[in-house]
Amino acid sequence: MRIDFLQPYDDTYGEYCVHCHAAAVEWFTADGRKKAVCRSCGKRADRAVVIDPGISWWTDESGEYWHESAGVFVRDPERRFLFFRRRAFPFAMTVPAGHVDRGEAPETAAGRELMEEVGIRAGTLRPIASAHLLGDACRRGSDAHFWHAYLLDLPTAPEVTVNDEGESPVWLSLDEARTHRLTFAVAHMIEKHADRLLAT
Repeated sequence: MRIDFLQPYDDTYGEYCVHCHAAAVEWFTADGRKKAVCRSCGKRADRAVVIDPGISWWTDESGEYWHESAGVFVRDPERRFLFFRRRAFPFAMTVPAGHVDRGEAPETAAGRELMEEVGIRAGTLRPIASAHLLGDACRRGSDAHFWHAYLLDLPTAPEVTVNDEGESPVWLSLDEARTHRLTFAVAHMIEKHADRLLAT
């Protein structure tokens, strides 16, 4: 998504309607899903354009709005991985992941999101891949992410409780995961780097 409607770019916090671009967004929950409504135009949407100076974001030469994100593929001894369903857009299966804070190392962000979302303390995170992904849409209005994937091996598959960002945690093989609707970034990492995810 291009955010040329905000030129000159202001790095103060703001939430803008994806339809009319008014700074009049209110969030609400419907059927367990987080959504937005604009007080100006009255339209509803699954997301809004959120400018947050606390996270790593930028625009490229075309005005495309980019975020930096990091996620962890948590693997058990049976080569199964932890997934859960998102309650906020995009409404799909994902791994523990989130935005990188400004000035934060991606590995640190991955470990922080892991703890915040599923209560697992990161041990040794092995880098899998980093990729610029155009088409990876998020709740905060970006369609482009510089995404970092990590692998964490656990000695057992613990019972997991997901925070309010997700639901229905499950341990799946990569083949089983492919039968579900996955977030753009997770699907990309599985398709491009399955061999690294399964390597010993």
